[in-house]
Amino acid sequence: MTRKLAYVVLSLITVLAVMALTVHAQQAQYFTCEEVVPGVPGSNPSHVIVWLRLSNESSLVNLLNQMYYNASSPYFHHFITPQEFAEWYSPPGYVFSYITGLAEEYGLVVNYTFPMLIEATGNASAVDNFLTALQSAPSNITQWILAGGECIPLGYFAVHSKAPQYQPMIVKESLPLGLSPGQLLGNAVRVNGKPAYARLNMAQLIAQYLMARPSLMGMVYALNALRSAQEEWGYAVIWFPFGLEWMYDELPLFYSGYSGQGLTIAIVDAFGDVNFTLASQYVYQDIACQDLATFDSIFYLPPPASCQVIYPTGVPTLTPYNLPYAEGWSWETALDVEYSHTMAPGAKILLVVAPPDSGDDLFVDVEYVVNNSLANFISMSWGGSWEDMFYYPPPSYNLLYGYDEIFMQAAAEGIGAFAASGDWGGAYDVYWFAFNMPMEPSVFYPASDPWVTGVGGTELFAQFVGGYAQRMETAWNWNPFIVWGSGGGYSFTFPETPGQKLISMPYELQYVYEPDLGIWFNTTGMRGVPDIAADADPYTGVFIVLNGVIPPYFIGGTSLATPLSAGMTTTIQSYLYGTGVNYAIGDLAPSMYLIYHYMPSEAYVSNITITSASFFTGISGAMFRRWVAIMAYTGQCRVSGALSLGWVS
Repeated sequence: MTRKLAYVVLSLITVLAVMALTVHAQQAQYFTCEEVVPGVPGSNPSHVIVWLRLSNESSLVNLLNQMYYNASSPYFHHFITPQEFAEWYSPPGYVFSYITGLAEEYGLVVNYTFPMLIEATGNASAVDNFLTALQSAPSNITQWILAGGECIPLGYFAVHSKAPQYQPMIVKESLPLGLSPGQLLGNAVRVNGKPAYARLNMAQLIAQYLMARPSLMGMVYALNALRSAQEEWGYAVIWFPFGLEWMYDELPLFYSGYSGQGLTIAIVDAFGDVNFTLASQYVYQDIACQDLATFDSIFYLPPPASCQVIYPTGVPTLTPYNLPYAEGWSWETALDVEYSHTMAPGAKILLVVAPPDSGDDLFVDVEYVVNNSLANFISMSWGGSWEDMFYYPPPSYNLLYGYDEIFMQAAAEGIGAFAASGDWGGAYDVYWFAFNMPMEPSVFYPASDPWVTGVGGTELFAQFVGGYAQRMETAWNWNPFIVWGSGGGYSFTFPETPGQKLISMPYELQYVYEPDLGIWFNTTGMRGVPDIAADADPYTGVFIVLNGVIPPYFIGGTSLATPLSAGMTTTIQSYLYGTGVNYAIGDLAPSMYLIYHYMPSEAYVSNITITSASFFTGISGAMFRRWVAIMAYTGQCRVSGALSLGWVS
């Protein structure tokens, strides 16, 4: 974002938008330990969360609209403190006193009281007894309860649970046999002496893919399994950190001294980056910061201003049940930490680790960051159950409203949250392929929250000849054989945001059959996902350092796009502050929609041939225009839909 453009955003954009308010009028819902994990021992340690309704919620929504969509308002991009949020929007104090007193009466230890939730710890029997008693509380208490309690037994994993499940949005594919990361790094295309990217022959990759999947070998359409944008270029790409900084127009800011300094990126993940050797003995140790130091050494990056790991809801417990999931989350964590740092090398990195791989401790950790003002931006490269699953019996939709309150608080305090939109071409139940049924329109949460910037995926290619760089970035299309592609679609729960309404977001398919619930879903007027996008295709992917080494895998997914986007935004924020522009970005998506509506010709450039020098001196404009996951059909392949505005440059 140029300084001129920043001032234009501050002084010229004027729009009054009223966001449709979701009224949280449903009865309180309760989820006991026995419901969440049938047969859980009564002695099993567990967390319980009581989700509360905010006070004056309509006033809060109006304030948020003033902050993000009305440039003439004195509140426009001027945010409040956690203390002000609690004073203005928390339930009455007696509600907290009653619930915490009741929890302690049943032997629970109260961990946190936040404006919209109370979390306590005890064994499963004590938690269930507390939840039973809570349902008989006086009406002046129960009227403030949104989800009367959600038990989270510790040490279990998703397959045992009826609770919402959260999983990493990461995709990996093996390198060709006999080819190592070191060889690719040694043969990289270099720009100004630094490794930018390495090419791999696409025909070789397709042959390897088919050899590993003999069932595809006689199918005519199998030859197209990996082809999309790669077909035009004929090769796949491994991007190295410097190459991503170069392609995404970061270098002019870095060379001017703006790289995220003075700011903090919080990365919220389950389990963290575990030491695999110790984990095999069920001993927990997080080594994310050590892996980051190795990553920096290999790829010529400066160390972060600081790297810290915290455990707001407890240190993970490793068991035979969850060990494979802990190791899977380690890939996610390493990717998140290393590539948010890549795009904002001067920022502080705060890794916030939740103990379970399912359950709402992830959201409690987000709220811990928000309520304690620990970060400027939050990266969440994971998604929960598809939104429709919250309506499937037994319904748990009130949980979505509880989570939404956390992100409303984040936005009100000027903390920007980014979430991955998923890697299956829309959050669709692949299960329904077996019945040749239409797939559902629901999307992953939290990317679908109206106060979160949902991040989709692209394929990023470039080559430079004779002083010119040819740059192409296209939608990461979904494929039924690989089951990959940028997630997208329309929310089951939340209306379109004021920004999406302003730009008249297209609705490619107005009615879609929802097989899980047996209804036709009207997408018109609902929140579209994603908002923005960045590189996610593993065949235009990256390497990570995990447990001290570079695994021989292409790494991609919207888990890559999300930390890239959070890091880029952090760097731009440091530039704005460093040049005297008093514009706290907060939630990024509203600014992008306003720019798109009011200044598309000034703000955007196309995917065209650009002089290579431009990547070192600055590309005119704020974003590359991008359409990701627009609804399209090719044979059995469907790419699901919503607008992605591009990426900030």
